[in-house]
Amino acid sequence: MDSDQDLIRKIQNSFGDNIYINSKLDRKKLASIVFNNKEKLDLLNSLVHPAVNNHFISYCIGLKDVYIIKEVAIIFETKTQDKFDKIILVKAPKEKRINRIINRDKCNRQDAIDRINNQIDDEDKVDESDYIIENINIIDIPKKVLKIHKNILNSIKIH
Repeated sequence: MDSDQDLIRKIQNSFGDNIYINSKLDRKKLASIVFNNKEKLDLLNSLVHPAVNNHFISYCIGLKDVYIIKEVAIIFETKTQDKFDKIILVKAPKEKRINRIINRDKCNRQDAIDRINNQIDDEDKVDESDYIIENINIIDIPKKVLKIHKNILNSIKIH
């Protein structure tokens, strides 16, 4: 959102020129706009996600990997889960998620809660996911990821 000039122009046209300061997106200001207004959030998503998807497709061209993982935090909210062969849901308790958002984005608790409340609840995503990772204890994550990796390789039947 800081380097794609077409996307920058679209965001400025939709949210005002002052949404960028010194060529950097003011994420805090944008968050205060979109996480309190579903229409504005939908507008932002309609601008950002096609650009991100196009960038990802360009990135993938020519890759020789057996499979590719794409991180999509709001895959269910954007109803794009059918575009993928497998879905890995990474879950964490709400309180952990709130604290992570506060630490990452330097926002207040209510802003973090508002962001989470704009997403589909993790429990509603379970049935549509092929794999679930409980992101509680970081020590356990590599073992879980390796198990999923092996399972995917076996399902592809690499010879």
